[in-house]
Amino acid sequence: MARTPWYRLDNVGKYYSSQAGRAGQTVFRFAATFVDSISPEALQRALDRSIALFPGFNVKLRSGLFWHYLEPADEIPQVEPERLPICAGLHADLNSVLMRVTYFRHRINLEVSHMISDGRGTLEFFKTLLNAYVEERYHATPALPSEPASTPERRNEDSYTTNYERSKAGATESEKVYHLFGWKNTAEPTFMEYHLSASAVHSAAKDMGVSVTSLVIAAVIVAIRATMPSAKRDRAIRMDVPVDLRAIFGSETLRNFFGLAFISYTPGSSDAPLEDIAHLVQTQLKTGTEPEVLKRRMNRMLKIEKNPFISHAPLFLKDGALMFANWMAAQEVTTTVSSIGRITLDPATELYVSDINVSTSTHGMNFLFCTFKDVLSIVVSSVYVRHDVMRNFCRVFTDLGIEGVISVNKTSGQVDSELTQAHFEQLSRRIAEERRQGSKR
Repeated sequence: MARTPWYRLDNVGKYYSSQAGRAGQTVFRFAATFVDSISPEALQRALDRSIALFPGFNVKLRSGLFWHYLEPADEIPQVEPERLPICAGLHADLNSVLMRVTYFRHRINLEVSHMISDGRGTLEFFKTLLNAYVEERYHATPALPSEPASTPERRNEDSYTTNYERSKAGATESEKVYHLFGWKNTAEPTFMEYHLSASAVHSAAKDMGVSVTSLVIAAVIVAIRATMPSAKRDRAIRMDVPVDLRAIFGSETLRNFFGLAFISYTPGSSDAPLEDIAHLVQTQLKTGTEPEVLKRRMNRMLKIEKNPFISHAPLFLKDGALMFANWMAAQEVTTTVSSIGRITLDPATELYVSDINVSTSTHGMNFLFCTFKDVLSIVVSSVYVRHDVMRNFCRVFTDLGIEGVISVNKTSGQVDSELTQAHFEQLSRRIAEERRQGSKR
């Protein structure tokens, strides 16, 4: 009897596997809007073909004595109309496949667990799915090869372990970090899509002498700074920025393989202008994305995993330790800002696609952006009832003369409910502050 094949989880996948079966699982969502309604039959055929090329995405999570691992699913999942909330958890039981393909009107959605891939790896699978759909639906023939250029071994490689150098592990400096606060609605996070002219944002960034990424991160800093209590302006607005490691190490893996650059800004008593902050961000990004810096941080993560006391601990203890490590990592940042960069499709496919956006689940607030054609799509995911940071973020671009289009995942009734909760939150803070001031007199 042949043994069932299985896949090891990579370093990052092991951290995210500790979320299995729980609320708040980390999930990516890639969505593409087509020029007309989606054909479920063509989409299913496209998914079947894509899984045949990339079987590593059609997997289930299994548990051993010491580690979780991945096992191929028995069947290819069926595409379904979109019914669940955006980035809903993918692992519920032993039969849960760690990816989901749904459709709604003109839109195709691909959702993938962070246990099996990161944004860049998922993008490659997504582009293959879109190419196959265009072939099935419109009988067009994208020029991209029907077979991946790399071997299955290279696509499924654990590039963290392959490139691990214990002697080059280094710690990250710590500082007093500002944390967002307020009432939360973790059951129904808000996802705001913000669409801007990519050329207009690029022009504004060029006028400042910075990259688009630096400008977007600076806008996030300004938006958060405007909500900070004066007593906490001595704390750093610190964010982690995922960086693709494939080019640095010559990797072709579709599994997780990214490092983190850190951006830090402490407001102090004065408000530096947006342009000055953008230049500060640009400088820190340049330093933080140097290969040796990224290697030290990557090796630090693996050194923890390869500690014999951790690697030989039973799985239930290991999951608890990894969950605590995730919590500790979250305490070191204010928010996360991720860039997928410019997405290009085969011309035959691009003809039928009008829009692409990318989002991720969150325990707090995340910013994730990409560019497709002349649209810069920024998705802000937030569990906070108050949306001051989102509003301030949009205002930064309005003040630059760049108008945008906003859409959210909630009905007017849900928005009204959250506005009411936000009003009560603000009122309760005011009462608490008045009581504190009264006790000092």
